[in-house]
Amino acid sequence: MILCIPTLIIWGCPPFWTVLLLMVPLIVDGTIQKLTSYESGNIRRLITGILFGMALICLFVYFHRTCVWIAGEILKWFGSEPAAVDRVMKRLGGL
Repeated sequence: MILCIPTLIIWGCPPFWTVLLLMVPLIVDGTIQKLTSYESGNIRRLITGILFGMALICLFVYFHRTCVWIAGEILKWFGSEPAAVDRVMKRLGGL
């Protein structure tokens, strides 16, 4: 997860559907291990863990952006100046 932060700074966050796809290998591998006698090796665990960690950090970024956007919309409903709210939302990383 720590390695994902510089990656996000350099390349940005991938589309949301890509983030969800990055989580699938770990979920599938863990589910198969839980339901069968199969046990994955260290390399597979490392790769699926890295992919899931990157996806989790990206989900945090998307959650932050959504929270900022919702807060901005609420401020607009209560009469704040829309242009000022939009400037603050853009600075804080809203959608």
